[in-house]
Amino acid sequence: MRGTLQDIHATGTSRMRAEAGFRTWCSWMMHSRPEPMKTLARRIRRHWRDILAYFDHRCTNAIPEGLNGIIRHIKTRARGLRNMDCFSTMIHLTCGKPDLATVTI
Repeated sequence: MRGTLQDIHATGTSRMRAEAGFRTWCSWMMHSRPEPMKTLARRIRRHWRDILAYFDHRCTNAIPEGLNGIIRHIKTRARGLRNMDCFSTMIHLTCGKPDLATVTI
């Protein structure tokens, strides 16, 4: 089941081909026994347009989501910071990857 879904993603060169593969896969999952697979098929159907939009544009929001996770981690570490300026500085130092070797004092 998982392998078939991975094949749809790997071989889906066009939206129409991916849509046909997802329709077949979702139908198979809804007629299967494992409840988690049925739940996944329902979730795919609920986000149908967004998933198929990937095959049109080939872009995702993975980078912004990754940065958001890093910023949330900074927020949990920054409980003792005094103000938003310190928080902003921590975000820039962590996400910006500055070259501190070129800084002179």
